[in-house]
Amino acid sequence: MRVPPGLKRAVSTAFAAALFFLALMLPALIPSVFAEQSQRPVVNLTILHVNDTHGHILPFVPFLHGGQKAGGAAYLARMIENERAANPQGTLLLSAGDMFQGTPVSNLFHGKPVIEIMNYLHFDAMDLGNHEFDWGQGVLHSIISEASFPVISANVLTRDGGLIEGVKPYVLLDRKGVKIAVIGLTTPQTRYTTKAENVAGLTFSRPASVMPALIRDVRAKGASIVIALTHLGLYDDRELATEVQGIDLIVGGHSHTAIKNPVVESGTVIVQAGCYGLYLGVMKIAFDPNTQKVVSFTDKNELMPVSPESAPADPKVARIVDKYEARVKPEFSKTIGTAAVDLKRSFDGESNLGDLICDAMCSSSGARIGFQNRGGIRADIPAGPVTMDEVFTALPFDDNIMSMELTGKQIRETLEKSVAYGGLSLQVSGIRVVFDLSKPAGERVVSIEAAGKPLDDQASYRVATNDFLAAGGDHFAVFKHGRNISSGQSLREAVVEYIKRNSPLQAGSTNRIILK
Repeated sequence: MRVPPGLKRAVSTAFAAALFFLALMLPALIPSVFAEQSQRPVVNLTILHVNDTHGHILPFVPFLHGGQKAGGAAYLARMIENERAANPQGTLLLSAGDMFQGTPVSNLFHGKPVIEIMNYLHFDAMDLGNHEFDWGQGVLHSIISEASFPVISANVLTRDGGLIEGVKPYVLLDRKGVKIAVIGLTTPQTRYTTKAENVAGLTFSRPASVMPALIRDVRAKGASIVIALTHLGLYDDRELATEVQGIDLIVGGHSHTAIKNPVVESGTVIVQAGCYGLYLGVMKIAFDPNTQKVVSFTDKNELMPVSPESAPADPKVARIVDKYEARVKPEFSKTIGTAAVDLKRSFDGESNLGDLICDAMCSSSGARIGFQNRGGIRADIPAGPVTMDEVFTALPFDDNIMSMELTGKQIRETLEKSVAYGGLSLQVSGIRVVFDLSKPAGERVVSIEAAGKPLDDQASYRVATNDFLAAGGDHFAVFKHGRNISSGQSLREAVVEYIKRNSPLQAGSTNRIILK
């Protein structure tokens, strides 16, 4: 068909105009198209965490828990596996320390069952807690060498200024293309909350002094998210978040705090999963790779309770637990006596369990006065038959009884120290002491009676305590100045013998300690 010349010119003109308009628009269109393509989607990550399990791999009945069993490594393991399956490429599993020391099934094998379970579950990192040092540095080196996961702590240094052999300051992990730094920190309290020989040659730096340089280092290596994996306690975690900028998340331990709704301090999110394997922490965060910001996180109900009802048991972990339990059960399931009442600890005053332990010390050593640190009593004993396992779990430390001569003045100094740091540190036997906590430090002991008579500052008294305190643990240096020091039997053995002799135990409050 022949196109009229006029129409042909009109079409050509219109086409040229369209091309010209498109050429004008292209510079504006191209950036928006590329911008759409360059926007990366938000990355969903899951941080699973536990802390302070203290060797509790078997389900047990927590005190005042209605008689229902809780915890148990086999059930915890299945919960971890379920969470991993929901986000297989974006999950981390972390431990904030104090994993091994605390129960017969773990202590008698120096933590081997816990290591086996952690290796099987492929932990991504574990921070050093203070109780990782309880069996000495030789056993600690064995634990580190047997672990198939990184053990980290940036503030524990050897004499030459280096890290403990096998320990790293941090690890860099990649999840879904996001680089995550996990930095380890250990409580400086370790230097006086464990026996001195266990930490000989080590220094514990202040966490806030080492963190800024570490954060700069990991950021320079491409870390988009910084996690501090700490064994410091909630109070010190909050202080760290206030002092040091640039920490996105603190996964904590040490204070045994079950933080159900995460704490936010100075822009840093803080979590902690209680103790004894009773909870699995599940922190889910959304990270925007375009802004390099965490845009949302789990802010409520971050802890998942662990119990035989929470999930089916993982069969492999159940076999590990059964293997070790079978080796300790014949001895530790034995009944050694009965308790007519609940034997309980106290965190701010006298306790009937503390009284019993101090009485057993005096009975074993022949001392007139006994002292036991509150922190050395780790579990309550419910009324009913008392087993070896319950005594071992209440007194998991391998302490021996030490006796010595102290003057009345030194005993007074010891009792002043007992209320110097908030709360009450010592349980007692053989004395009655009245404190007035409204008075200044050093003047809070109002009166002390021994055998019904006022304590004589110049007289000498035979005193029993455990070897941790005798070596100056928990700041009680006065015990190091005792005279005629002698070593006695194991504290646990003394308590077992006392229970056997005095069952059924009718332990009630005897008003040995009065706090005004």
